Amino acid sequence: MKPSYGYGRGHRALEIVSIVVFFAALFSLGYRTVEAVSVEAPVNRWPLAISVFGGYLLADFLSGVAHWAGDTVGDQHTPFIGKNFVTPFRMHHIDPKDITRHDFVETNGNSTIASVPIVLAILWVMPREAGLVMYFCLMLAIAAFFVFCTNQFHKWAHADSVPRSVRWLQSKGLILSPKHHAMHHASPHDKYYCITVGWMNPLLTRVRFFRACEAVLGWVWPSMLHLGEREKAVDSHDAVS
Repeated sequence: MKPSYGYGRGHRALEIVSIVVFFAALFSLGYRTVEAVSVEAPVNRWPLAISVFGGYLLADFLSGVAHWAGDTVGDQHTPFIGKNFVTPFRMHHIDPKDITRHDFVETNGNSTIASVPIVLAILWVMPREAGLVMYFCLMLAIAAFFVFCTNQFHKWAHADSVPRSVRWLQSKGLILSPKHHAMHHASPHDKYYCITVGWMNPLLTRVRFFRACEAVLGWVWPSMLHLGEREKAVDSHDAVS
């Protein structure tokens, strides 16, 4: 029987194993954090709050960098990244609703594969005593968790119907909202790349961060800069519409 997902069983198995390992590592990191902070009397909540907030902002920033790269760097035939990284981003602009037809594993699998080595490394180096290094590791772990959540938030931003709790989070600007994300899908698809929550988008747009990235890439490796792909996405989307 042909699988309902549009890729091989081997990659599917890798995604499932990665999700299991990812959450096992996060659980271990969480347990270690609770152990470390529980010995403090009273518990210092500020480092925890800063780690969570900083991790969320970092995840939003990283989602923007990855999204920009998927839209701009290389093409579908680029070795290593073309098939599983570039192609989904380019196809998304042609059919934005396609992501809403993916199940949980297909939606979140690729980002988890990329995140597993990071959370395992954090688990390896994170100290068991509260301190600057532990809270920095916690911030990175929080960022990894929200990087995992990013594609799910992105999917909900395109869905016609979402749970009431999700709609509330979107309305309060706590996760990516359809209204905010629509600014990226407006022609020519060259801004508002951050798709975890979008808080970083106004700042990165104002400082022209991604235009600077394109200038640097065009100078260092011009053959990898594919700005024309955005124009193709606009034309294809208009044709479909």
